[in-house]
Amino acid sequence: MQCAQAVEVGLQFSDLQAHFQPIVNLHQSAIIGYESLIRGPSEHPLAMPRELFAYAERIGQSNELEIACRRAALQSYARFTHEGLLFINANPNTLYDPSFPRGMTIREAELAGFPPSQIVIELSEQFPLNNINKLKNVITQYRKQGFKIALDDLGSAYAGLTIWAELMPDFVKIDRYFIQEIHLSPIKREFVRSIITTARALGAEVIAEGIETEFELRELQRLGVTLAQGYFIGYPAPTLQLQVSQRVHQVIDSFRQARKDIIAALVEQVPTVSPDMPSLKVLDYFINNKEIMSLPVIEHGNVLGGVRREQLLETFSSSFGRSLYGNKPIGKLMETNPLVVDCHTPLELVSELVTEDSAVEVHRQILVTENGIYQGIVSVRSILKTITDLRLQSARHANPLTLLPGNVPIHQEIESYLQSYPSFYVAYFDLNNFKPYNDYYGYGNGDRVLQWLGQILSQLAQVDNIFVGHVGGDDFVALFTEKHPWREFCEQVIHLFDNGVADFYHDNDRLAGGIQAQDRNGDMQFFCLLGLAIGVVNIDSATCVSHQDVAALASAAKALAKTKSTSTVHLLS
Repeated sequence: MQCAQAVEVGLQFSDLQAHFQPIVNLHQSAIIGYESLIRGPSEHPLAMPRELFAYAERIGQSNELEIACRRAALQSYARFTHEGLLFINANPNTLYDPSFPRGMTIREAELAGFPPSQIVIELSEQFPLNNINKLKNVITQYRKQGFKIALDDLGSAYAGLTIWAELMPDFVKIDRYFIQEIHLSPIKREFVRSIITTARALGAEVIAEGIETEFELRELQRLGVTLAQGYFIGYPAPTLQLQVSQRVHQVIDSFRQARKDIIAALVEQVPTVSPDMPSLKVLDYFINNKEIMSLPVIEHGNVLGGVRREQLLETFSSSFGRSLYGNKPIGKLMETNPLVVDCHTPLELVSELVTEDSAVEVHRQILVTENGIYQGIVSVRSILKTITDLRLQSARHANPLTLLPGNVPIHQEIESYLQSYPSFYVAYFDLNNFKPYNDYYGYGNGDRVLQWLGQILSQLAQVDNIFVGHVGGDDFVALFTEKHPWREFCEQVIHLFDNGVADFYHDNDRLAGGIQAQDRNGDMQFFCLLGLAIGVVNIDSATCVSHQDVAALASAAKALAKTKSTSTVHLLS
C-alpha cells in the first residue's frame, strides 16, 4: 500500500523532484546543458528512479509517470535563467504508445517558456525496444517540432549501432561501462575511439557520461571527446551548477597546455555547407556574416573542398553572375584542393606546409581532420602567431648549445605529464667517458659531440612528437606517454650514436678503440670510445607529486645504466 501511495503522489507530481547534472564542453571549459534526473518522494522506498519506474510499469502507469516527470523537469528548469540544453529522459516504448498524449511535451515546453530547440529527448537503450519502426516515426515528429534527440547508454545493448543508424540522433551518450577506468583499458579506449569516429561521420556529438576520476577525464580528452558528464564533473542537484568546478577547469586547462604545440589546440568551429547547397544561399550567408572568411564543403564528415568569401563575391560581381551561378550547387564553384592537415600535426610542420605552398596566403584558412573526418578550421595567421609566441618562449629557456628546451621547460613539461597522464616513461641520457674525452680533445670538440647527440634526439623525437630536453652538460631527457615506443626510440638513439661517434676521434684513437687519458685521480687510464647510458623509469603519477620526485627516479635509473661499459638501456624496476 505504501508503494501505491508513493506512485500516486508521484503521478500528482507534487512530490517529484528534478535534479540537474551538468554537461561540460571540454574545448570551451563551459557548461552547455543539464540532464534532468527525477527523484521520487524523499525517504521512501521509491525515492530512486529505478524503483519508481519499475513499480509504475508493474501497475501499468508508465505513461502517467512519464508525463509527470517531463512536467517536473520543465517546470523546475524554468525557475532558472539558463540558455543551456535540457536533456529529458524518455522511455522509448511510451513514445509510440497510442495512449501517450501527442503534443504533450511541446505544450509543456511552451508553458515553461522554452523553445523546443533547447530540449533534448534522451532515449535509453536500457529499455527493450519493441518496435523500432514506430519509434522512428515518433522521433521524426519530435524533430519536426524542433526537439533534438539523444541516444543514451550506447554500447549497453547489442542493437546499439542499429538503433543509431535508424534514428540518427543529435547526441550519443557512451555507456558508463566503457568510461570507468578507461585509462587502464586499451579495449575501452578503442571502443570509444571508434564511436567518436562514427559520430563525426554521422554528424552526432558524443557525450561521455559516468566520469568519476581525473584520469578518466584526461584519457577522454586525449581521445577527442568534446562533451563530458559524471560525478567528477558535477553531482545531480535540485539547483543548477552554473560554473565548471575549479578542479575540472584545471584538468581541462592543463591538457590544453600539454597540447599547445599541435594544430588541434587552435581549431575553431565555423558553419559547414553541403556540396548541393545553392551558391546564392552561400553568398547570402557571407553577406550576412562578415566575420566569416571561408566555409568548408563537407559531406558525411569528409572534406570535399572550401569556399572563400572573396572568391565567391568575385564570381557573383559580374553582370550575369547571379543568373549564371545563383542556382548552381556550391560543389561546382568550390575550391577542390584546400590545404588539409590532421589535428595531431605539429605546428612547425604545418608552418612548413604553408610556406612551401605559394597559393596559401596569410588570411587563408586550413581545414583540420582527425582520421580523415572534418574537425574544424585554423587560420594561417593564428598558426604563425602561435609559432612565433612558442619560439620566443622556447628561446628564453633553451639550452644555448643544443637549442633544446632547458631546465625550466623540462620541469614544466614533467609537471604537465604528472597532471595529464596516470603513468608515463622518462628516459635520462648520459655519456660514458665524456670527461676524459673533453680533457683529451678539448671542450670545443666535446660541444660538437653534444650538439650532434642533441640533433639525433631532436630528429627522432619529431616522428612521434616526443618531448626531449637538454638538462645541461652531457645530460639529456625524453618523456614518453604509454602509447610512445620508448624502447624502440632509445635503441634507435644508441644505434645512431654508436655508428657515428667514431667520427669524433682521430684515426689512431679510432683504431685503438679509445684513448689514454687521466682519470679523476690523475692516473693514466685507457677509456673506450664514448658510449651512451640511458636510464628509463616508469612514473606513477599517483605517487610522484613533483618534477623533483621524477628527477630522483630518473637519476637512479641512469646510475644503473652507467654501470655498463657499453651503450645500454636500463629500465628501473
